[in-house]
Amino acid sequence: QLLLKWIKIAKVLEKAVSEELKAHKKLLMIGLDNGGKTSILSILQDKFSIIKSLLPTKGVKRERLDFFGFPIISWDLGGQIQYREKYYFNKPELFFTEVDIILYVVDAQDPDRFEESAQYFKKVLQALDELGENPPVLIILHKSDQDVRKTLEWQKNISAIKNEFNPILTKYNKDNVEFFDTTIFQKETIMQMFSIALKKVSDTSAIVENILEEFTLKSESKASSLISQDGLIFGSYFKSNTDEMLVNNTALLLQTLSNFHDSIGLIRERVITLDFPTNGFTIRGEKLFEYSELLIPVYLWVLTENPSQIKEKIDYFKEQLLPLINLFL
Repeated sequence: QLLLKWIKIAKVLEKAVSEELKAHKKLLMIGLDNGGKTSILSILQDKFSIIKSLLPTKGVKRERLDFFGFPIISWDLGGQIQYREKYYFNKPELFFTEVDIILYVVDAQDPDRFEESAQYFKKVLQALDELGENPPVLIILHKSDQDVRKTLEWQKNISAIKNEFNPILTKYNKDNVEFFDTTIFQKETIMQMFSIALKKVSDTSAIVENILEEFTLKSESKASSLISQDGLIFGSYFKSNTDEMLVNNTALLLQTLSNFHDSIGLIRERVITLDFPTNGFTIRGEKLFEYSELLIPVYLWVLTENPSQIKEKIDYFKEQLLPLINLFL
């Protein structure tokens, strides 16, 4: 099993060297006007710094995103009907070729436009199908604000969206599609969505998660995540969805608190621990290394009932993961 793992790693390394990695990752962000695409990009801009805006192309906003020193080109296709009909689908090869992933944004609070949004999405899939392209797709249910999510109306909206979109996904045999809720009032939801998107276009994310799985099992833990200080989730392993939510959301909150401590002049802690004695578990984060030229701290977060096991296994984990993380994109 260990030999097979290192064979996989060697193949990834060979591919990275032979191709010198891919020059850019092309993320296509699509959706109707006023759906929230710009607000999502502004959150990412705040986190990763958009270093230059590229020339617009008939309603297309192209921006280069500096993701930890790796270039990503974000294509924001304007959602106005004149652009959709006149440009995108008349010359789809200009917009829908060589796409690494599509982020399709739906305003979850605008039921009057769910059908229109679904029809736009259908045309996008049709264009991709005709071009022989099959990128993964994230359908982003944006404006899923925390107070709204508690209402019956919101639940009806989500059901209505899926009722509109699922038949289209079935028609085009799209099995590489996920739905994800986001809101600008909880920036971590946008970071988690972006993490999922990047993992889908990463050559090494599967290996990272394989190592996380091995570490979690060997340390007799329940869940683990590798998360940058800026909130990017490189990979996770968990035994239940509840464990995943618990470790990731707690980690993001504790890292935000750590950022505050740093901003007022305190020295950032290398190890952060939160005990839950009544529930019998601990959430522990340890800084493993600083990533890229930007020196972004990367933490391993673990949900465990056996915190003593973590210290014994951490060096073994670092030896396997460190060579891979620099090839994440």
